[in-house]
Amino acid sequence: MKKIILATAVSAALSPVAFAADPMTIVITASRTEQAQTDTVSSVTVITKEDLKQQQPKSVTEALAATPGIQIRSNGGYGQESSLFLRGISQDRMLVLVDGVQIGSATLGEVSLHHLPVDQIERIEVVRGARSSLYGANAIGGVIQIFTKQQKQEHSHAEIALSGGSNNTQQGAISISHSDGQSQLRANISHFTTDGFDIKPDQADLGADDDGYTNSSVKLDAEHKVGKHTFLAGMQYTTGENDYDRAYLGYDADQGKSIYTNDAVNEFVYSSFYAGIESALSDNLTLNAKASHYKDDNQTVLAGEDQNSFITNTEKLELQATRYFDNELLLVAGFDYKKDDVSDSTQSYDEETRDNKALFALLEKSGEKYQAALSARIDDNEAFGSFSTYGIDANYQVAPKVKITAGFATAFLVPTFNDMYWPNQGNPDLDPETSDTATLGLNFQPESHLSFDINLYQTQLDDMIAWAPDADGNWKPSNVDSVRITGAELIASADLGNTQLTFNANLLDTEDKQEKKQLIYRAKQTANLRVNHTLNQLTLGFDAQFTGERYTDAQNTDKLGGFTLYNLDARYLFSPQLDLSASIKNLTDKDYVSTKGYATAGRTVFGTFRYRF
Repeated sequence: MKKIILATAVSAALSPVAFAADPMTIVITASRTEQAQTDTVSSVTVITKEDLKQQQPKSVTEALAATPGIQIRSNGGYGQESSLFLRGISQDRMLVLVDGVQIGSATLGEVSLHHLPVDQIERIEVVRGARSSLYGANAIGGVIQIFTKQQKQEHSHAEIALSGGSNNTQQGAISISHSDGQSQLRANISHFTTDGFDIKPDQADLGADDDGYTNSSVKLDAEHKVGKHTFLAGMQYTTGENDYDRAYLGYDADQGKSIYTNDAVNEFVYSSFYAGIESALSDNLTLNAKASHYKDDNQTVLAGEDQNSFITNTEKLELQATRYFDNELLLVAGFDYKKDDVSDSTQSYDEETRDNKALFALLEKSGEKYQAALSARIDDNEAFGSFSTYGIDANYQVAPKVKITAGFATAFLVPTFNDMYWPNQGNPDLDPETSDTATLGLNFQPESHLSFDINLYQTQLDDMIAWAPDADGNWKPSNVDSVRITGAELIASADLGNTQLTFNANLLDTEDKQEKKQLIYRAKQTANLRVNHTLNQLTLGFDAQFTGERYTDAQNTDKLGGFTLYNLDARYLFSPQLDLSASIKNLTDKDYVSTKGYATAGRTVFGTFRYRF
């Protein structure tokens, strides 16, 4: 079974971009092991390397913008703070992995996706729905896993890409790899810079300026096979800075007002290292061991003066066994250890470290007309003790062209260090947030080139953490909120030979059960259309992204209007070695608002030259 999956993975890497669930597409994140996408019982979207080359996104959030169930909120241009919602659930309640390494800040509680270099990405997998039963804390909304560039062919390979465009945006990347069948070495280097634009033009009295951004990154990986064993190691280092506006400097008692500045810079450094071994003891049994370290370092500089720096060091050890029985029964089981340390931050927390140990297992059975999966996990967290989660997923082929799916999963969120241990304000008695998610779906495939999916889902979030003034007027967090999120998702795709179409739409209701109000920045309606058409060596692309009205305040008194963005792209293959591509984002120069008080980019144009040798 393992050999079949690996052979299929190589074929998928050489195939054209797939617009529906393709049996040649291999996914890993849904079950923590390699599976054909059509064999998973989860809702999974794959953004391929070919998608990225064709559409030319300049950030991960831009690459994810048209993914089913995802909504994006951005504070301006590239490099500015942005966040996403997955089926109405905020980014701090989902898990992000890069090549299996968990990333993110233990103080802030989320990942700065807008700083991850797109030019180093091979593909992105998005699993929608709770996955704490496999991955532990924070996987309430789902899991996003980013895989960096790989090279499986047995020869040396290099690729260089140069881009330029609006706002003096420049991007360069080079990837080099060598493989002789037994050993592989890969290096990916990228640099991105843009002058940007003024993200808060209404604050010109503080000093009108463009808010620029730079990002430099290097990624190194190595593999070496010795018999049945494959040794793995890799590292990634990303650094840069982004300018932003209206940063708080303090209160001027003489003037009787707060003082702000537009001279504000965020400096960041993200680094990771991993090493592991994969042992294919037989065609049906694989053992994996992996150790990793991730560092998240953010430093604010206001008016030329260094402010607090917040640094997270995360160490993780993962042990996993994968066993197939007669190609119909899959068992995945393992142990996770994770330790977060914030002692390098300039802020002194009441507690600076905590660890988490966990056991997990997945049992998946496949029959002629059905698939069923049961997953469970027990976490033992130093801060709050043990916590158990589980998930049940199943599908059944009720007719030759119709399949129904159903699932139920529990999940939880660990309070951040800011929530629990911020001096004089944190609450060490906080409980984890908990959730229950139920899903029901239908897949209809009338022809091999047509596919329709309808998914219904509901998530109940309890013990949500909110900050509010206490009796003395001091802001403190507590478990006070409860939210019910209900949604319906439609996904359709058609492959018409030279033309491929995909469409997805989402209806969403996010109700705060205490206040009976909608959660902020969640649109009730979203829709995305993508069309690709190929003419010999030329591929033309068009997409339309619709976002409905959103509230900006918890009392639902202030509302942002809906908008539709149109984008065009083109890619021409002169030869297998050389291609040129171009894109126009926000084709109609739409004036819209993503986050209240922040400007957004107008029409922008980009071009890319790519050469392989």
